[in-house]
Amino acid sequence: MKYSTKMLIANSIPIIVFAVISLIFGFMQFQSSLYTEREGNLKSTALAALALYSSHGYGDYGRKDDGKVWRGMNFNVSEETSVVDDLKKQTNVDITFFFKDVPEMTSIFDNDGLRRVDTEALELIKENTLKSGTQLWCKSTKINGVRCQAFIIPIRQSSNNSVTGAIMASQSLEGFENTIEDYILTTMAVMFVVLAAAGVFIRWCVNRFSQEFYAVTDKSKRDLLTGLLNKKSFEEETVNAIATKDTNDVSVLLIFDFDNFKHVNDHYGHQIGDEVLKAFANILVRTFRAKDIIGRIGGDEFMVFMPGMTKETLRRSEEISQEILKDLDDLEVGPASHFSCSIGIGTDASGYQFAQLYMLADEALYESKERGKACYVRFAAEDFKDLLATKTERHG
Repeated sequence: MKYSTKMLIANSIPIIVFAVISLIFGFMQFQSSLYTEREGNLKSTALAALALYSSHGYGDYGRKDDGKVWRGMNFNVSEETSVVDDLKKQTNVDITFFFKDVPEMTSIFDNDGLRRVDTEALELIKENTLKSGTQLWCKSTKINGVRCQAFIIPIRQSSNNSVTGAIMASQSLEGFENTIEDYILTTMAVMFVVLAAAGVFIRWCVNRFSQEFYAVTDKSKRDLLTGLLNKKSFEEETVNAIATKDTNDVSVLLIFDFDNFKHVNDHYGHQIGDEVLKAFANILVRTFRAKDIIGRIGGDEFMVFMPGMTKETLRRSEEISQEILKDLDDLEVGPASHFSCSIGIGTDASGYQFAQLYMLADEALYESKERGKACYVRFAAEDFKDLLATKTERHG
């Protein structure tokens, strides 16, 4: 055997081994990331559904004499289809509302065109979500005979926080599995072509691309402490959302500013302070809708932009503010507890850009501080002229 052949074999074997290991590892990482992404999407949609149901009607859920499930006396869960159908249109995710263990409303239709859900996950829902009040992630379960993935969250009564049902967000596995198969076939084809050309070069390219990609993605878009969008990315996404909003949409911007946060850092230390900020970020993520834009602007200041709002749903921004104030008051981080923040809400339906909308929210935040903190104030675009005059007078 020629020396050149030996060298070729000696150098090819490590490259081939590396390529196979990379393929296996890459597939595992890719599959894991797909599952994580799907789980996150389904969870966000389930939380969005819960928020929508929470925004309809008042009081507890219960089955009335007519056999239907109502929330209070003014929202018929059993017959109102808009919540599940609208979310299905927006997210391509099916929503099922369980009252106790009975699927009372769903966006899933059977072959006869009837809304019906028959899932093998029901026993898990009974044992975990309904009995223990825990969230449930099903990587694979059958719904009406179709293999699906599902995320289930509990529904609690507003009066006593007891679990009265569950919301299931589900999606078929068909497209998910096709994505994995396409990835395997494509990767294998590319691998063989590239191996013939230059194994060492591809290693260098992959390493460099990975480093640059993660550096750009993680450092330029995300706040390292909370994982939320940083100021620049938040403003860019919000400006784009405002520019592409529908004519009848109302822009809603909320600014959250912790009250006396310096006391937390001084009294408990910056480590506790950082944990408080991360806990607050988690409160925002689970409270707002999946499509809402959430960012940490700096220090103890956060912003949320709510796209797709209407004049009829504006009240929801105030209800969310009340929920967040309560969650903050209940929050405990180590020895620290009973936190509060001031909230400014700016709303506009007349086409203002981000700068004007920010000014409205900022003035509302200033007013909430003036009123004694731990509260929220909402200013609409109609207040713009008066706010501008007040701001000019205040700043000379």
